Amino acid sequence: MTVTADDLRKLLDSSVDAPTLVLEEGSIKVLAGGDASERSSWVVTTRDDLRQELPDGDNPTEHDLVEKAAMLDELISSPGA
Repeated sequence: MTVTADDLRKLLDSSVDAPTLVLEEGSIKVLAGGDASERSSWVVTTRDDLRQELPDGDNPTEHDLVEKAAMLDELISSPGA
């Protein structure tokens, strides 16, 4: 259940409504916001939040994505997450 830069790219490029990166059944997935709520998935981040947290959310660098993925991965791997 590792969050990768590719996961974040998929989230940023997703065409679903209100794309949300979730942890579901041990896997990282991109779901529509409503689907994430209905399925009781653990929300890692949303596209809107990710864009706000990156230095250039509309055109992130590989370095920024790798760094953010590592921070999110640490968050979901923490005890009590």
